[in-house]
Amino acid sequence: MVEIKGITLPVIAIRVQKTKDISKIKEEIKKKVKGKLFQGGHFILENPEDLPPSWLSELEEFLKSLHLESIKKIALGTRRREGEKRLMVVDRSLRSGQKVEHSGDVLVLGDVNKDAEIIAVGNIIVMGTLRGIAIAGALGDESAVVVALRMEPQQIRIGKKIAISDESERVSPGYPEVARIEDGMIVLEKV
Repeated sequence: MVEIKGITLPVIAIRVQKTKDISKIKEEIKKKVKGKLFQGGHFILENPEDLPPSWLSELEEFLKSLHLESIKKIALGTRRREGEKRLMVVDRSLRSGQKVEHSGDVLVLGDVNKDAEIIAVGNIIVMGTLRGIAIAGALGDESAVVVALRMEPQQIRIGKKIAISDESERVSPGYPEVARIEDGMIVLEKV
């Protein structure tokens, strides 16, 4: 009746199959999202057009009572924590195993080494070599970009598109490049 899956960051996608009883839907959602793992996370209803309009606000209020917030508020920029900045500046290189997550753009003043990871709701800019994993547009924004002075990534994700490179396959041409989505694929271009 209810399918729940993680997307990225603390975001879950909820797909409700057609039924006539909203109380059963609420009960099933409550069983599936209980626990601290989901608290403070965000949700998106994948198929709101399949639900009666009166159910949408009722489900959103119910999910709020479970300490989940609608992803629409982030996308529209209406929910910004006090003092939170759109740009996060990381003034060091990221070593293997380190991870940076931010609800805006991320600027790294150094390298992102192999097995290091950056997750940004916005764009990612690396003022060095990108050898690790870069996830831009983490909430599905396919207009986001990844820029690096030397682009040698393990993996780049923009929105839902993924590009994985073989270690021997990717050597930077020696000039800055930008990764963006063009015609449904991630492409690299000279900056």
